[in-house]
Amino acid sequence: MCDLFALSASRHYTAAASLPLFAVRGRRNVHGWGIGFFRNGSPVVEKSGEKVFTDGRLHGSFERLARVVNSPIIVAHIRYKSSGQVDECHAHPFTLDFWGQSWIFAHNGKAPAIEPYRSSHQPVLEAQSDSARTLEFLRDFFQDAEPRRPQAPFIQILREALGRLLQVYPGEYNILLTNGRVLWAFTNHRQFLLLKGSRKLEEGLLLTTIDEGLSPEDWKRITAGPGSGGKILLIAGGDLLHLEDLALGGG
Repeated sequence: MCDLFALSASRHYTAAASLPLFAVRGRRNVHGWGIGFFRNGSPVVEKSGEKVFTDGRLHGSFERLARVVNSPIIVAHIRYKSSGQVDECHAHPFTLDFWGQSWIFAHNGKAPAIEPYRSSHQPVLEAQSDSARTLEFLRDFFQDAEPRRPQAPFIQILREALGRLLQVYPGEYNILLTNGRVLWAFTNHRQFLLLKGSRKLEEGLLLTTIDEGLSPEDWKRITAGPGSGGKILLIAGGDLLHLEDLALGGG
């Protein structure tokens, strides 16, 4: 199954140590990769439908990006196809605008119920996958809520959107969503592992779905326990600012 990575720091960072480890430990995912970040407030995504690791070597473009990407928030994804084709278009991350901002989104999991979803807003993503439809669903929920509730906090709308998503399109979702200033995450299967202030990798806060983490340090495991619809995380700078359970049946 696909794997996710994020770095969040209070200043611009490269991920020259942690991104290659992420790729090596996630090398069983053979259907593409992508790295997303923000430059001058605009989202930048570079991705490929090729294997991230083959013949004992990292993909050359991934290795180069790991050295040169310099951003307070960096998101990466290594894909194992559960829906859609194997090509650059279907690799993550994806980007869409809503709530007056540009967002970078990556997802792992399996949610076939949402594949027939058809957005009521433009633009729509070219990729034909559950992940692309999930981002469009979230965008549409926010777009529809904004005129009616312009003062509602983002987290309130996000709770409702995720609750509605799980109610109407049940499935397995691990989500990363960032506007370049804060990083939202959600999980209702597998786990996220977090590490703050690594002594072996980059400082700031590191997040991944890789089971053992990326270094022999004290990674914090976050899972959705019994009775929870999932966990919502808010990360800014190098800190986990908020962690909550999504109530079952919410939204």
